[in-house]
Amino acid sequence: MRAFRAPTPARRTTELVESTIRSLTVYAASKGAVNLGQGSPDIPPPPEVVDAAHQALASGVHQYVPTWGLPELRAAIAAKTRRFYDLAYDPDAETTVTCGVTEAVISALLGVADRGDEVVILEPAHENYHAGVVFAGASPVWVPIRPPEHRFDPSELARAMARPGVRAVIFNSPHNPSGRVFTREELSVIADLCHEHDVVAISDEIYEHMTYGPHRHVPIATLPGMRERTITISGLSKTYAATGWRVGWAHAPAPLSDALRKIHDFTTICAPAPLQKASVAAVSLPDGYYASLRAWYLERRDRTVAILRAAGFDARPPEGAYYLMAGIDGPARAAGVGSDDVRFARWLIDEVGVGTIPGSSFYRSDPALGRGTVRVAFPKSDATLDEVERRLAVLTV
Repeated sequence: MRAFRAPTPARRTTELVESTIRSLTVYAASKGAVNLGQGSPDIPPPPEVVDAAHQALASGVHQYVPTWGLPELRAAIAAKTRRFYDLAYDPDAETTVTCGVTEAVISALLGVADRGDEVVILEPAHENYHAGVVFAGASPVWVPIRPPEHRFDPSELARAMARPGVRAVIFNSPHNPSGRVFTREELSVIADLCHEHDVVAISDEIYEHMTYGPHRHVPIATLPGMRERTITISGLSKTYAATGWRVGWAHAPAPLSDALRKIHDFTTICAPAPLQKASVAAVSLPDGYYASLRAWYLERRDRTVAILRAAGFDARPPEGAYYLMAGIDGPARAAGVGSDDVRFARWLIDEVGVGTIPGSSFYRSDPALGRGTVRVAFPKSDATLDEVERRLAVLTV
């Protein structure tokens, strides 16, 4: 009888690690902590959007819809993009509905990068960017957005983009986790390098409607010549407080859309049909909704910064998105963990009952760039922030 040999997984999986965000979210829940780690709003979607979902279910929308997305949703998404940014996309050939932004990112990377190619990733970055590069058989080229200002070095980016194997660059603005909003000048640096080296830009714009003060989101596709070499990704999750609906979308010129659609077709077929139907109501909301959204998140931001500062954190107001990177120097010393953000995040869950994400987990090339910080998410109700304030008060006693 042949000796048993344990099966071995694909080698590519050894390059991936469990999501720190999701593992600490589970851990925080197991300890009864208030979770400011995962970027999940604790408020419901707009009532008219929830009503539209009920109507879709009641009217019998339960089966497959066209793979690229409901035609009326694609038309509504394209109309919204034109309304806000004066960018025109053909909803039949250039707009694709996906199972959330995560799938859009993965499909974009698999559709653009071949085995042996390289993809420039501006970091700190969401964990799924690296995963998509690994799935494509490509290699990441990391370019840091350095704290505390969270700006990239144009010369460093230029050297990375000039590498002969680079096929794409992927980035996020408004930025998770830092809260930076890239300026037109910064985007122009990226755009010029894309033109010079024939590189595709994959722009994750899921926080597009969350900007504060004078800062405004500028899609890189609006810059000269960039519409034809950009895959722009956004979705329902953040703007409409529906992270569990898993409805995202990607705009791209037809050749890039065709590639992305092939991956999407053979992985998920289509996003949830009744929720696509309801999403038409979401993306058709009037301009006043987005103004009130920014005002609400500005209140969340300012209150969260005040709570953290009172507890001894170094917290600076972010320019956009709904995260900030908080320095832990004072609280971590009191906890006896030095600058170890991983140990501190667990200590804060265990001893204080508040969940955050270690800053080092967002940097792959040099985790030390994020050490001494934690990411804090603030898409939270007043009741949640009241409880966070009460719990963190023990740090000042």
